[in-house]
Amino acid sequence: MKNTYSIKKNKVLKYILKKGIYNTQNYIVVHYTKNDINSNYNNFAVCVSKKNGNSVQRNKLKRWAREVYKNEEDKLKKGYNIIILYKKTTIIDNLNFNDIKNDIINCFKELKLYE
Repeated sequence: MKNTYSIKKNKVLKYILKKGIYNTQNYIVVHYTKNDINSNYNNFAVCVSKKNGNSVQRNKLKRWAREVYKNEEDKLKKGYNIIILYKKTTIIDNLNFNDIKNDIINCFKELKLYE
């Protein structure tokens, strides 16, 4: 992800979740806010609850979300903080990569994050 930094501070995550605009699909929720500091880069994070399965399953969900973001990164507007949250009812046994990809792309379209 060449034009993206990862969000590491819990304070920043809480701010985006509290003040940000969000959209919901079947398996995910995408929150975003405008990044005031640097408008040339996006900040990105993926959050998965322990209720979504064991660590192997949670890491697989995170990898899927990062891969979709990496493929769509060039088409997205710059200067935003973006968080992808998986719903607690999401179980990896019922999913495949294309379900997650469609959900994330639909959220980005509805939030008008594409250029």
